[in-house]
Parts: sequence; C-alpha cells; structure tokens
Amino acid sequence: METKFNVFEILQIAEKIEHNGAKFYLKTAELFDDMEIRDTCYKLATWKARHEKILAQRRKRFSEQTGEFGTFDPNNYVLSNPHVMAGLAVFATKPGSFKESLGHDNIKEVLKDAIRRSKEAIYFYRGLKDFARDPASEETIDKIIKEENRHIRILTEELQQR
Repeated sequence: METKFNVFEILQIAEKIEHNGAKFYLKTAELFDDMEIRDTCYKLATWKARHEKILAQRRKRFSEQTGEFGTFDPNNYVLSNPHVMAGLAVFATKPGSFKESLGHDNIKEVLKDAIRRSKEAIYFYRGLKDFARDPASEETIDKIIKEENRHIRILTEELQQR
C-alpha cells in the first residue's frame, strides 16, 4: 500500500517539526554561558514556536473548510501517525550534539547551523512532495518551503551583519 499524505497530515508533520525545533533551541540555549548565544537560541525557539502555532491555525482552518482530517489506517502506521515522519527531519538530533559539533561558543556558528537546519528542512519537504496525495497537498508543501527560504534569507542577513 502506498503512503500519501493529505493537507491536514502535511500540516501536522510541519507542526511537529517546528515543535521539535523550538524544543531543540530551548535545550541548546542551556548549553551556552554566552548570553548573546543564549538569546539567539531563545529567539530561534520563539520563532519556531510561533510558526508551529501558525501551522496549527492553518490546519484547523483547513479542516473547518473541507471537513478533512488525518487518515487512520491500522495497516499503515506512518499514515496513521504522520508525526513519525517529523522524527525523520532536521531536529532529530540531540541538543547536546549541537555544541559539541561547534567546538566553540560562536554566534556566527549558531547562525550558520540554523541556516543549515532550514536547508535540511527544505530537502525534507521536497522529498515529502513525493508522498503528497493531491495538488493541494503539494501546494501546502510549496508554501512551507517558501517560508523556510524566507527564514534562510533572514538568518543570512543576520549572519552578514556580524
């Protein structure tokens, strides 16, 4: 059986990715003594949490307008639990690994890592398009990718100002 996600499920996946991102940045902030780095991580966590809320509102509006919800298929665990897909995405790493991979406390490296993670999210969403059920699902993914590209532009501008 082929797994295809509808708009509702894609938004659920995106919400969970943003939730994981917010949690990641909150935990990462605790790893640094430098207040500028901590504040940047808190800012990124807030940004992710706000985006999660926007996606949840979008999903709610979609359901209200269409009457469509998630799919329950006891024979297809992934389809019945779209949040599982989110676990495969960008914030699946442990927060502690973030500081270890940087090797030093540097705000530029934090911003570069945030840009990298946004790019990874775009790769994930592009792959998710192969599992989109219909054109509306593909359009939803395109909107999410557009938002991630906007995040990259903002983070890149912030990095260039440093």
